[in-house]
Amino acid sequence: MQYEDILSKRWDTVIIGGGPGGMGAALYSSRADLSTLIIEKQFVGGLIALTHEVENYPAVDFSSGMDLTQKMEAQVKKFGTEILYKDVQKIEREADSHDFLVNLSDGKQILARSIVVACGSAPRRLPASGEEEFYGRGVSYCATCDGAFFREKDIVVVGGGESAFQEGLFLTQFGKSVTLIHRREGFRATELAKRRARSKPNWNEKTNYTVEEIYGNGTVNGVKIKHTETGEVEDFKTDGVFGFIGYEPASSFVSHLIDTDEEGYIIADGHCRTSCKGIWAAGDIIKGSLKQMVISAGNGATAAIDIREYLSEQDD
Repeated sequence: MQYEDILSKRWDTVIIGGGPGGMGAALYSSRADLSTLIIEKQFVGGLIALTHEVENYPAVDFSSGMDLTQKMEAQVKKFGTEILYKDVQKIEREADSHDFLVNLSDGKQILARSIVVACGSAPRRLPASGEEEFYGRGVSYCATCDGAFFREKDIVVVGGGESAFQEGLFLTQFGKSVTLIHRREGFRATELAKRRARSKPNWNEKTNYTVEEIYGNGTVNGVKIKHTETGEVEDFKTDGVFGFIGYEPASSFVSHLIDTDEEGYIIADGHCRTSCKGIWAAGDIIKGSLKQMVISAGNGATAAIDIREYLSEQDD
């Protein structure tokens, strides 16, 4: 469909975000013959598309994240979903109407009868001096994207959760050494993730340290790390720093219409309804989400089924 045609149409549902939550919503809404548009600012799949391997999704023994999300994209398109690659700036209620106006970064607007916010969250940036200077020059938040640039180099991974261990494990196939730096001794990662990473001979861990500074000459040469108990600062040589210290919700474009918690995560009920009638949420953007692909897809399906009933009531 041409861009002009997308702009001229009144859509039954517009889904912001093309990750598993958005794909789940699109699958169920388009199969129900609702006109469905996904708006995605980068690429479909979200963070899952950047994941090296997926093995915890039903009926999928093993798949790369990219392969799996490409199959999701093909499936929703088969049922009529349109995908638009644009950045959403703000959502507004249309005057004297139940409809919404989706404002895009190019100044255009799209009319929607219902909205699903499924734009997930973005990696939290490392709170270290030099992070901004060396972002893209040795500082990264995507092992799948940038790991190959660090063949036979020393790599630091910052974090202690599942992502830190999984992405760090992926980096062991490239790096001469991979050292996990975590602010305390305990980890949030599963035993399986820890066991797999620790089985690699080039895997190391430094606990009770925080990264205070990232330095280099054009590209990263090292980090200064501080012991959380003694306060001692240590110089640690490395060629790359990968941060996996959590995520920040991308809800600012709609937070004026719906209730969020203090961090910006959307508050939704069991039907994935938000506090604003006509707006649903799905996936990692929901407060309390376990940030698992299967749950995000289920959120999307739940929202789409509820939207079908909502629009049917409006038509009646």
